Amino acid sequence: MNKIGWVPATVDECMKAFSELLTLEEQAELIASTHDDLIWYHHGLGRWIRNNWGLWQGGPLLDHMKSLGFKHPDDMSQTLIEEWWSRMNATPSVMEEKIKKYAEYWKEKGVE
Repeated sequence: MNKIGWVPATVDECMKAFSELLTLEEQAELIASTHDDLIWYHHGLGRWIRNNWGLWQGGPLLDHMKSLGFKHPDDMSQTLIEEWWSRMNATPSVMEEKIKKYAEYWKEKGVE
């Protein structure tokens, strides 16, 4: 991964940041993955996103993701990875679907 000198604050900024952050080789590998295989990025790239873009500590991106309906940083980082993959593969976004899915999950767990 490359270092970038800024922290994204919106989903669209995250999409731009992925293109700057990931090497061309990493981008190609991620793009070539199947949607089902994207979960394998949760503990590497996903952890990096959570730790470096303020999803645990708080900040503009966390606030933005919460305003969209997300509750947990794990859900946020995974959805950002999936959204970048969808855009790079010219497939429909599943972000709205994910927001609903995660909202239902957390509601069942008693977190609202």
